[in-house]
Amino acid sequence: MTRWLVKCDKCGEESIFNAGYDLTNLGSKVYMYCGRCRRNTEHTVLGYYDDDTGEFIPFEKALSFKYRSL
Repeated sequence: MTRWLVKCDKCGEESIFNAGYDLTNLGSKVYMYCGRCRRNTEHTVLGYYDDDTGEFIPFEKALSFKYRSL
C-alpha cells in the first residue's frame, strides 16, 4: 500500500489516502469522501510517502520516470 497525501478542493483539509494503485495514472485529481465536508468531493493529489525512506515525494516529481512504480 502506498500512502498518498491528498487535499480537499472544497475545504482544504489534507489527509492520507492508502491505495494499492499508482494515482499518477489517474491524474492529479481524485473524487473521494471528505470527512470534514461529509460528502464526496474532488481532491488534489499532492504526492506520496516513500515506503522505504519515509521521504515525501511531490506529485510533479512522482510523474518522472525515476519515481514511477513498475
